[in-house]
Amino acid sequence: MEIRYLADEEVRSRAAEIWGVYDSVFGDQPSYADWLEGMLLRHVARDDFRFAAALEGDRIVGIAWGYIGAAGQYYTDSVREALGDELADQWQPAFEIVELAVLPAYRRAGTGRSLLHIMTRGLERPALLSTWQDEADPAVRLYRSEGWRTLGTHTKADGSRTMQIMGWRP
Repeated sequence: MEIRYLADEEVRSRAAEIWGVYDSVFGDQPSYADWLEGMLLRHVARDDFRFAAALEGDRIVGIAWGYIGAAGQYYTDSVREALGDELADQWQPAFEIVELAVLPAYRRAGTGRSLLHIMTRGLERPALLSTWQDEADPAVRLYRSEGWRTLGTHTKADGSRTMQIMGWRP
C-alpha cells in the first residue's frame, strides 16, 4: 500500500476513479457530474488544496482531501455560525479536511490513519473536519486517538443530519 499526494492535474485526470471510492463510501451525491463540478473541481481551486490517495498498485482504494477555508465558503461559515465568533476565532482560518474515505476491504489496516497523517503533515495551523456524532464510529475513534476534539455541532446543508465539528492543532 502506498499513500501519496496527487498533483491537481492527476486529481482531475483520475476523477472518475476518485468518484468510485467517494460514491462507494458516501453515496450522497446525485450523479458523477454534480459531484465533479459541485465539489471536486471547485475544491481543487482552493488555497493549499491537498489530495492524498491510498494506492494498491495503481488502484485508488482510499482518498482524502482538504484546503484552507475562507470566509464566504459554506463549511467555513457554518463552522463560524455553529461555534460562535469567540471560539471560531481561535480555530479559523483552518485547514479543512473535506473528505476521508477508504473502501471497505481496506479498512482497519491503518489506511485511514495514514491518510489522516499525510493530510496534516507539516501544517502550521489548526485543522477542522466534520464527522458523525456516534462515539463508537470507527472514524470518530480514529480522530480521537490522533488528538482531535469535539468543538461543536452543525447541521448539514441538506438538513439530513447533525455532525460534530472536530479540531486538531499541530
